[in-house]
Amino acid sequence: MRHYRCDSPEAAARLVAACLLADGHVGIDELEALERYGMEQRLNMDRGKMLAVIQQMCEDLTTTAYLNWGDTCRLDPAVIFALAHDVKDERLRREVVALCKEGAHADGHITEGEAVFIRLLRTAWQMPEAHETARPRRTLTLAQMPAG
Repeated sequence: MRHYRCDSPEAAARLVAACLLADGHVGIDELEALERYGMEQRLNMDRGKMLAVIQQMCEDLTTTAYLNWGDTCRLDPAVIFALAHDVKDERLRREVVALCKEGAHADGHITEGEAVFIRLLRTAWQMPEAHETARPRRTLTLAQMPAG
């Protein structure tokens, strides 16, 4: 795997890319979900830069033995731990996990590969689920509720 500077946008984006690839492909719905969820502000990474990171990740995977080909694009846990080591900032870690979950849920469900990746990432960072950045939800106040 190529090296990215610790806590760089590329190091963080590579983890999100690896999560998205865990089901065997990256779809437009996933990229659009990341954009809606604020990927550019959270990681300083626009769609073009993210696509470049995804392409580099695919190139790295095809030239190394890190991939279990029988399991789609599921990375070896040791590789996930090594990649996780490149993100040390606690805030950035929370953003990465939140973006991974948002991208994984973009198609309406989370695959086993995506769930395993997120679980291993949390384990690598010793991050319980309670530390995740909450997904924004629209809530109605009583004044906003439609009259019935």
